[in-house]
Amino acid sequence: MKRLLPLAALLLAIPTMTSCTPHTTEATEVGVRFNKITKNMELAQPGATYFFVPILNEWRTFDVSTQNLTMVAQIGDGDRQVKDDLRFKTRDGNDIETDVTVRWRIDPTKADHLWRLVGPNTDKIRDRLVRPLARTYVRDVLNRLDSEEFYNPDLRFGAANDATKLLATHLAPSGVVVEQVILGNFAFKPEYQKLINQRKEAEKNAEKLEAEILATSEANKAALQQKVAEMTEKLTTAQGDFERAKKTADAYLVRRQQEATATVAEKKAVAEGIRRERAALNSSAGDAYVTLQLIDALQKKEIRQIPQLPGSGNVIIDGNKLLEQLGVIRYKDAAKGDN
Repeated sequence: MKRLLPLAALLLAIPTMTSCTPHTTEATEVGVRFNKITKNMELAQPGATYFFVPILNEWRTFDVSTQNLTMVAQIGDGDRQVKDDLRFKTRDGNDIETDVTVRWRIDPTKADHLWRLVGPNTDKIRDRLVRPLARTYVRDVLNRLDSEEFYNPDLRFGAANDATKLLATHLAPSGVVVEQVILGNFAFKPEYQKLINQRKEAEKNAEKLEAEILATSEANKAALQQKVAEMTEKLTTAQGDFERAKKTADAYLVRRQQEATATVAEKKAVAEGIRRERAALNSSAGDAYVTLQLIDALQKKEIRQIPQLPGSGNVIIDGNKLLEQLGVIRYKDAAKGDN
C-alpha cells in the first residue's frame, strides 16, 4: 500500500508537468527559452506572454534597460559595500584613485549568447563580464595621462571618452553595449595632494592679486580720465581767456593806433600852420602881417598916459622896449635868426 502512494502522486503530477504554463516578459526585459531536448534557445520579445511546458524548457529573463556599474570610494554608494574606486598610476608615477561609473546595457538580440557564455541574468553579466573588463580598459586609458593632464578637466573628459570607445569595442562582440564611461571624484596620494592644495592656494592668491591689480589699474585709469577732463576744461578756459585777452589787446592796439594817427595828423596840421606862418613872416608881407598882429594885440591892451613927474623934465619913452615888452621885436628877431 505504501509503494502505491508515490506512484499515485507521480501519476497525478504528470498532467501538470506536461501542460503549458505562461511565462511573461516586462517592457524592459527579453526572455530566453532553452529547450532541454533539442538544446536550442529561443528569444522572447519584451512585454509578451509565452506558454510552454516548464519541465522540458528552461526560462531566463534579462533586463535590457540601461544599467550603471558604479565603482566608488564611498562605502555604501556603489555596487559593493566596500571601497571600490579605481586605482591607477599616472605616466609620471603618481597613484590616483577615482570613482568610475559605466553606463551599459544588454543587446536584446544577443541575450541567448550571453546566457550561454557568461551567465543566466543581468547581475551575473555585470559581475562576470562588464566589471572586470571595465576596470581593465579604463585603467589602461588613464595610465596614459600624467598628473597634470589628469588634473585638467578637458583632458580628463577626453580620457573618459577614449575609455568609452575602447571598452565598447571589447564588449560589443559579447552582446554588451557601452554607452558612457564617467569619471567622478578623484584623489592623489596625500603628499601629492598636499602639493596640489598648496598650488591651488597659490593660484587663488595670484588670482586675487591679479584682481586687485586690475581694480587698481581701472581706478587709476578712471582717475587719469578725470584729471584729463579737468585739465582739458582748464585748457579750454585758458584758451578762451587768451582769445578774449588777445581780442581786447588787438582792439586796444587798433584804438591806440587810430589815436596816434589822429595825433600825428593833428601835429602835422599844426606844424604846417606854423610853417606857413613863418613863410608869411619871411615874405614881403611879413612886416604888414606883424603890424596887423601888433595892432590886434594893442587893441586888446589898455594904454594909459604916463604923467610927468614934478621937476623931472620931459619923459622919453623907448618904443623899442615897449614893443619888446609887447613881444613884437622878439618875434621879429627870432624870424630873422631863422633866415
